[in-house]
Amino acid sequence: MDIDIINHNLSGKKIKNLSETIIKKKEQKELKQACQGFEAIFLRTMLKSMRATLPKDNIFGQNHGMDIYKSMYDQHLADKISKGNNSVGIGNFLYKHLEKSLNK
Repeated sequence: MDIDIINHNLSGKKIKNLSETIIKKKEQKELKQACQGFEAIFLRTMLKSMRATLPKDNIFGQNHGMDIYKSMYDQHLADKISKGNNSVGIGNFLYKHLEKSLNK
């Protein structure tokens, strides 16, 4: 009977450790996504500022549709850069820094 109690306690500890591991992995994944999202917003703002310094394009003209297209392109480009292997590194830096607070 004592062996059954010991086995039951060990099983409970294993389940608790497993659930804590699953929760930690989920939190790490969510933190990684948030950091990548922040980097994408930063890059989008940077691209918008860089685009504002360029002279106006006289070939295609300047209209509202072109502004929307450029904005959508900048957003897509920023998202791709932030999620790729060759990202700027802001998201990775934030993740490494904030991950320490998850472990506490």
